[in-house]
Amino acid sequence: MKRLNELDFAAPRARVTPWAAVALCCALLTGAFVASEWSRVDQLRDDVEQTERRIEQRKRAIEREQRRQKTMTPEQRRIERVLAEQRMSEKGSGLSVVDWIEHAWTPQIALKSLTVDKAGREARIEGGAADLSHVYIFVDRLNDRHPDRKIGLLQHRTKAEDGRNIFHFSLSIEHP
Repeated sequence: MKRLNELDFAAPRARVTPWAAVALCCALLTGAFVASEWSRVDQLRDDVEQTERRIEQRKRAIEREQRRQKTMTPEQRRIERVLAEQRMSEKGSGLSVVDWIEHAWTPQIALKSLTVDKAGREARIEGGAADLSHVYIFVDRLNDRHPDRKIGLLQHRTKAEDGRNIFHFSLSIEHP
């Protein structure tokens, strides 16, 4: 009789055991991880495709430029070279003579005019200083022990302005 009490003829209720819950959570986490990695792979694939497109565009641009270079006349090549020398660089103005002047300039020198000729290879400076030694220091800084530069002090004169003597000067700068 005791055995009859233990028999249960009713359908068992579905119940989640703790191990089944852990397995289900692991499966969900694994699925989420796989989905995130899949989207990351898709994103990387898109990045690679964009990079390949940019490379192809650059190759086509280089080919176009090479074709253009082949069809240029010697005069056009000379003009292109002069223009390339005048382009502004990251470090300065693009004209080497202007960069030298900027590097050599000090607040004691007042530049009145600057004339640049021959695609930035020559310049003429008109300026003034409170002391003649400042002018000579400026010329030395322009020279900067560079053998190719030709700096010439064309003239200097003294002029009294507001009770002070101002030394006016003219310089010529050349770089072959």
